[in-house]
Amino acid sequence: MVEKTKSVTENVITTLDPQMKEFIHSGGDVELVVASDKEIKVGPIREAFQTVFGHATVYGLPSKSISIAEQPVGFASGKQAAAERISTLRKSGTVSPNTVILSVENFLYEVNEEIWIDLSCLVLSDPLRKIQLQAYSQPTNVDAKYIKMLKEGTPENYPRQWSGFAVPIGQVMADELNVPHTSWQEAVTGVHRKELLLLAAQGVAGMYKRAIQAKVEEV
Repeated sequence: MVEKTKSVTENVITTLDPQMKEFIHSGGDVELVVASDKEIKVGPIREAFQTVFGHATVYGLPSKSISIAEQPVGFASGKQAAAERISTLRKSGTVSPNTVILSVENFLYEVNEEIWIDLSCLVLSDPLRKIQLQAYSQPTNVDAKYIKMLKEGTPENYPRQWSGFAVPIGQVMADELNVPHTSWQEAVTGVHRKELLLLAAQGVAGMYKRAIQAKVEEV
């Protein structure tokens, strides 16, 4: 009865003030830093981990990749860019050595000459428990004509050309579709980037929870 009353109270509070949801579900045994200070990334990841773990403290800190193009192309470049965001944040000294970090990097992949897809690569690093995880979001189709614009916007002497383009796909899609750069996926498919990240992050959180339980059972 106490738990039921608590649940009803929480539902009423979060309905009246949605921002209170973050406060109520913070805390617990899981603390996670997102390698970005962009709410479009931090928000869905926070919601995913709080859904899976019940309570989790999730916040973001700015970070960036060093050697990969502004717009990564291919699975290898996407994963490398995500990994570099984590290493950059660790080297910055703003987090402790054993901090659990989750990074998100959007990249493009060529399916064929006419169809490319945009995906998010999620990489989780937990040095203390020696857990490394990665997952990918549902893809969003990108017409080849937009890729042509990215190619045209990338100088021939662009030093990171081997890993992608100099112009991010979000910038081109926002201009062409006349929408915010964070909403172009929704304009194309009807599914917002937040929803894509939420589902992918729930998968990572679920794998992480099982990995932690497996470590405990090993002891």
